[in-house]
Amino acid sequence: MLKKRAPTPTSPVRLYISTSENLNNICYTAEIIKWEDKRELLDSRRKIILQHLNRFQPNEASDLNKNKAANLITIRNLQKLETQLSTGLLIKTNDNQALKPRTQSGNWSEVYDSALFAITESETEETNNRKLAKGIAESKKLAANVLQKRLETAARIPERVQIISVGFRRNADVIVAVLNRANGICERCKQKAPFIRKSDGTPFLEVHHKITLAKGGEDTVENALALCPNCHRESHYG
Repeated sequence: MLKKRAPTPTSPVRLYISTSENLNNICYTAEIIKWEDKRELLDSRRKIILQHLNRFQPNEASDLNKNKAANLITIRNLQKLETQLSTGLLIKTNDNQALKPRTQSGNWSEVYDSALFAITESETEETNNRKLAKGIAESKKLAANVLQKRLETAARIPERVQIISVGFRRNADVIVAVLNRANGICERCKQKAPFIRKSDGTPFLEVHHKITLAKGGEDTVENALALCPNCHRESHYG
């Protein structure tokens, strides 16, 4: 497959990697940008590869000497996934079936580059927000002309990442009860809801937990407030 597709730096092939200790999870991603047949290497190139294999993978070196091994790939952008994903989410191209649980390391499978995995990396929502906040803080320190020059050369289409987040199955009855109690008035600033929902014509207020669920707060009417979007943001970031 790699020989036929001839991966290049401008047309890479995505690589999903599990480890011997964790066969059924995708632990790393990378991009293959070159493929070579080890049996057809020039002597100078073969010598370099043998030195590397003798140091790190002596079993592979033996296969290379016997002209048994074929695949030699060059990769870039090796990324360790902070949240590992199941290899069962990948679909094999030969039969359109999900990958079955793996029983041994070293095997290759050609898989679909589905929308779920058409990403450069995977990270938690918290990590993504932290990186953005750090970037904003650094940008604020730049001189205006430096900032403008960076904007002129920046990519117009943002890099795609898989955002992994943890949520809660909230009680719909609590949400309805709190909104009924507020009756269209923000329970913090005491102002009317700023607009009407297009979906059902009700005043737009958001239900906020006084003690957040992430910190162990209860999903109860007593621990919740109906807030306008402005007060809701202020409660989190003000």
